[in-house]
Amino acid sequence: MYEITVNGQPHQLHRENNHLFLNGKALTLDLARIDENRIHLLLNNRSYTVELMSREAKTLVVRVNGQRYELFLRTELDLMLEKLGLNQLADSKVNEVKAPMPGLVLRLIAEVGQEVKKGDPLLVLESMKMENVLKSPGAGIVDKVLVSPGNAVEKGQTLVRFG
Repeated sequence: MYEITVNGQPHQLHRENNHLFLNGKALTLDLARIDENRIHLLLNNRSYTVELMSREAKTLVVRVNGQRYELFLRTELDLMLEKLGLNQLADSKVNEVKAPMPGLVLRLIAEVGQEVKKGDPLLVLESMKMENVLKSPGAGIVDKVLVSPGNAVEKGQTLVRFG
């Protein structure tokens, strides 16, 4: 079971054996790929040309016969997590990175204004003669770097803030 929101309107899509159902109604579907971003679709004996304009995570922007649509896809798992309130945990935004241990800042990698993704290196912290690369716990834009190379930091001290 999937929920597909098209331009703000939710629709239920599910598959039973080899049949697709949209909002409980059976679909007759045939498609052929035109190129990497376009398909020709016969849906209930009506012809459509569908072009993928952009895709980011579970959001698609498509053009169907020249008209633009924004689609947001949610799986059964997404819906269950949302019902339990657990989806908010995944969406929580990280505002800062703190020192996990006392140490010495060796070098900065991220700069103010830089856009970072989860796992991107931010700075190198030396502790007990070992170099530790501190990475971004989430996506964001670096708002402030509160330390400089050569600074001694304490455990829990804020090092980088995100905007």
